[in-house]
Amino acid sequence: MNKILQAVMQRGMILLICMLLIVAWGAYAAIEMQRDYLPGINNTTLMVSLRASSLQADQIKRDIKSPLEDAIRRTDGISNIETTSYDGGLLMNLYYPMNYDMVKAENQIKQALNEADLPDGTNRPAVSRLTNSTFPILSYSLTSGNAKIDDIALQSTVQAAIAKQLKSVPGVSDVQTVGGAKNGYVVSLRTQDLARNNMTVDDFNKSIAADIPSLQGSIANEKASFPVRVEGWDLSEEQLRSLPIKNKDGISVPLSAVADISRSLNDVKTISRTNGKASVLLNVIKTPSANITTVAAQVKERVSRIAEVKNGDVNMNLTLDRGRDLNASLLGLLREGILGCVFSMLCVLLFFRHVRSTLLIAVSLPISLLATTAILKSMGITLNILTISGLIVAMGRIVDDAIVILDNMHRRMQERDGKPIIGVLASAAVEMLPAIFASTATTIAVYAPIAMVGGIIGASYSGFAWSVVIALVISFLVAMLVIPALAFMGWKAPKSKAVTLEPVMKPLLTASLKHKKTVAGISFVVFAVAVFFATQLPF
Repeated sequence: MNKILQAVMQRGMILLICMLLIVAWGAYAAIEMQRDYLPGINNTTLMVSLRASSLQADQIKRDIKSPLEDAIRRTDGISNIETTSYDGGLLMNLYYPMNYDMVKAENQIKQALNEADLPDGTNRPAVSRLTNSTFPILSYSLTSGNAKIDDIALQSTVQAAIAKQLKSVPGVSDVQTVGGAKNGYVVSLRTQDLARNNMTVDDFNKSIAADIPSLQGSIANEKASFPVRVEGWDLSEEQLRSLPIKNKDGISVPLSAVADISRSLNDVKTISRTNGKASVLLNVIKTPSANITTVAAQVKERVSRIAEVKNGDVNMNLTLDRGRDLNASLLGLLREGILGCVFSMLCVLLFFRHVRSTLLIAVSLPISLLATTAILKSMGITLNILTISGLIVAMGRIVDDAIVILDNMHRRMQERDGKPIIGVLASAAVEMLPAIFASTATTIAVYAPIAMVGGIIGASYSGFAWSVVIALVISFLVAMLVIPALAFMGWKAPKSKAVTLEPVMKPLLTASLKHKKTVAGISFVVFAVAVFFATQLPF
């Protein structure tokens, strides 16, 4: 090992060029690396949902459940099926083995369900899969800014127009709305007027269906309301009032003669309010391969150019920003890295009194972090909250090996007695090899199993574990190869002696060895107190 290290030290310029290339590779990888808030998790569960509002749970179990399960079981890879039937609908969970190709599975299930033999009038089932990409990266609260936009317009046409604009942003998969609805009318039948004109509710239904073939609606209760929604035709209130309602004898009267008509929202599924005012919550979902920070920036830029927002007709308040959270974590990593470099350099300068040694510590940290980032990108791991946490955890450990090597080289150079510098520096680095290797291997042994664990846990924390493991391996190589080579390039003996703590520590160690029982007793008491307080921690 000594000869290998001396050969590397003699080729310091080549090593320096290689380090510059690695730093450039790492910097490019850090810029191009896909950024996400959470690691990509291959959720191997598909959800199949179906709405049948006119059917009871027993009818759904008898007429719908069996055809769907028969169609699904003809596909490959399913481990288990769970089905829940309830009044008005059905929900199925389809479980697959871990690491199964879920895109293929989803396509197979959709094709099988399209071929399922279902009762007439039943809606086709919907297939969905929950992944980290289905969580919103941005959430906006949309409220009216002045009297020009009333609540009905806000929750119908305005929110639909704004959602459509946001969906056109590159990288946006969908814009989900909470509190949105469709503009329409509520027709309240007057039963006494119906009876006076010899008409029934059934006459009303048939007349409306004949007059407006594209109408969709349902009777909310027997006495009053009939929500009206028309697709493809802007129906005015006056046109609706004049619609003819015929009885079985062919006698017709205008709708206004038997009903009260008022503007209202239709298809209302959720209600949202912000500070007591009617609002619509817009959740922006990105595509799985899109960069969260890029998409978030483009959506914000698009929001700033929306005409209703610019002229103050509506207010869009940002309530959730995952991109900002991720950028804050990246800035935190950069800040911690700079502080780590600065404090490490100050400590080395204080104890070694050697500027070159101080600069060597400053070099080791960015080399290790950037090389780790480059390898993580080549492995397909995204830059997310957990990988950043792994880099922060490893940061404090990265400079330890380099400081230990530098300390031993300084000590050996003070004792060299005319020996060749290259031999002394190489021997000093090799002398510390077993201790540094054991320390690094011990830490890696803690984190490596996390990277190897399968299932959801492995998918969630493998990026964190690989960040720590790779950073420690690279820091070990940097300490053993790069630090001695750069130290040898133009080595100059320090003008002043390094600060040593031996005069302070030697009496303490000697006293401890003379009172071994006392030291052991104090250690046991501290351990017992720590165990006691650990048991008091809430679970």
